[in-house]
Amino acid sequence: MIPADADELATSQDIATKYKVNEANVAYWVTQEGFPEGWPSGPGRTLVRDAALVDEWLRENLPVYWAQGQDSDNPYGLPEGGPKDLVKLSDIAAWEGKALGRKEPVPEVTLRTYISRKKMPGPDRTPGDGKRPEVTERMWFRGTAYEFVNRPRRMRRQKTSEEPAVAEQTPAAAGASSERASTVRTGYVDAQAIASTYSVSGQTARGWTRVEGFPEAGEHGYSAAEVDEWVRHNRRRSWTAAQRRTELTGQAWPERSAVDSSADVQVEQVEPAPESVSEARGEQTELTAEMIGPRYGVSERTGLQWISVKEKRDGKKVIRRAFPTPLRTRPRTYAAHAVDAWVKEHRPHVWATAKGSGPALVNPLPEGDPLDLLDIYDFAEVLGMATRGEPLARETIHAYHARGQVPFADRTAGDGGKPRVLQDHWYRRTVYDFVLSRRGSGNFDARA
Repeated sequence: MIPADADELATSQDIATKYKVNEANVAYWVTQEGFPEGWPSGPGRTLVRDAALVDEWLRENLPVYWAQGQDSDNPYGLPEGGPKDLVKLSDIAAWEGKALGRKEPVPEVTLRTYISRKKMPGPDRTPGDGKRPEVTERMWFRGTAYEFVNRPRRMRRQKTSEEPAVAEQTPAAAGASSERASTVRTGYVDAQAIASTYSVSGQTARGWTRVEGFPEAGEHGYSAAEVDEWVRHNRRRSWTAAQRRTELTGQAWPERSAVDSSADVQVEQVEPAPESVSEARGEQTELTAEMIGPRYGVSERTGLQWISVKEKRDGKKVIRRAFPTPLRTRPRTYAAHAVDAWVKEHRPHVWATAKGSGPALVNPLPEGDPLDLLDIYDFAEVLGMATRGEPLARETIHAYHARGQVPFADRTAGDGGKPRVLQDHWYRRTVYDFVLSRRGSGNFDARA
């Protein structure tokens, strides 16, 4: 039915053009709850939507994309003022949070990281710079701040509503072949579940459903077994890749899709044992090298660096154990329980994040005045002792600094501040904020 007040109509291409995205983004948006319904219009029966309703939905659910479609220099409604007005980092944090559609400001430590990485301009005014009016902290001109907040953004996919829960996966029976996996799935699936199973995009999965010969959808969706059979015969590459993932993770596919509303069997929820991430997640018992980092919520690169860690001794005392020996070398595969034990002992701050417990500091942060000045080697000692029980190597902290992985220095050589410094220095509070803001460093609530 065509809304009576639909003054301006928009096709998917029109929407993509206005909000500066590609049509794949729009194809994803239309699957989200509450996105305005479309209807066929015109000689070609093209699907159109009420442009005003689309704009309203984006403003409520995806404000970053909504702002890209507004012909305005101030789409977020930031406070009026002169371009040379001085504003604080806390002001910019609040405006950045508003731009991202959050109720709370962005953490200031996040913005300091942006400054270090040159993603955000440095301050226009600093203490002791000899200008008027005198300032006691780093400050920015309003024009500089607004240019940063209103910048064009490249966003990861934003969630507009809770994703449907994925059905619990049960271990494959001993000796079950990958070909037999297609027969153990029962129940019904939708396009999103098909995309998840075969690791393809939602657009690709929806394209499959329109191909001649694809199983017909019933009242509750597509038959999982029929879909598997179709993919096995018609999309062999996707089928083979899915089977390979099943073998690597030691999992069978879900027996019942989360969208099977007719399910009358409830899966018993088993309380995870606190000692093992693998038991808590009901996941794989073996890990390839590439799986290690993401398993604990860090990057794949970090996990690959762990596997090269060697044993460290002080005389006969073992200070650090070497990373576990692989079970196989092609591909490099490790026992999950051994990796869990190593991460728990030698990367406790990462382990705490994976478990959702804390605090995770190996050693408490030393007491001291928040305005004490710490040089880069003090930084290395504080960070290393708090997160791994030993100071970071000099080459490590210098590498962090060169890559912009530590906050912007509070004091620099020749900045005119007192006392005079000859190299980068940080206030103790800056260092401590950084340590506590890192993933798994103890400043978080326990997971539900």
